[in-house]
Amino acid sequence: MQHSPMACIRKAAIFKNLPNEMLEKLVPISTHQEYFPKGSIIRQPGDGKNGMLFMDQGSAKIYNLNEDGKETVLGVLNQGDANGQQNLFQEHAQENFVQALQDTYVCSIERRDFQKLLKKTPDLALNLLNNFGEQLVTIETNSIRRNSMDAQERLMAYLQDLAQKQGSKNVELKLKKKDLASYLGITAETLSRKLKNLQKENRIKISGKLELFHQQFLFYSIKVN
Repeated sequence: MQHSPMACIRKAAIFKNLPNEMLEKLVPISTHQEYFPKGSIIRQPGDGKNGMLFMDQGSAKIYNLNEDGKETVLGVLNQGDANGQQNLFQEHAQENFVQALQDTYVCSIERRDFQKLLKKTPDLALNLLNNFGEQLVTIETNSIRRNSMDAQERLMAYLQDLAQKQGSKNVELKLKKKDLASYLGITAETLSRKLKNLQKENRIKISGKLELFHQQFLFYSIKVN
């Protein structure tokens, strides 16, 4: 299938409600289908890149390293996801790593190009401001979860959100267990126990496992109460 720059940009939540004539203005300042093989670094501190990423194909994880070199997973990007919206509005050094979990094609918009366009299109600025308000609500919800839910309910809430986002109760997890555990703020051992507990309670059904390139993919059929 031929890649459509406009369709690609529209997948990002902050651009999805823009009229076509405004999307057309974003196309000339965007770069499309840059290839990154599995395991390669898409973005990293000090790389001089400052902008927004669109996941056209594949998936990637976002993580940072502490002073001891310990990795903390901050999230995962799947096909259709976008990352780095804030970079379009404020210039700052890249703090996190983005690493391809499989062969991945990435599209992007650089801050300097976007800023030039933003000055010419005030309607774009208003649309983005409203979208960021929605994102603040999501961030607050995730913070409440971490502080008020136990590990099992936090995991179940994550799976429910993922099922809703993917539009199916059959959820594919593309993070390794240790990475998902890091994202949820629990240990890998706790994650394994809670998965088993949810299965025993018939709240999820693990329908299969597949080993590929030493990375474990789990496929869930989630039954939401």
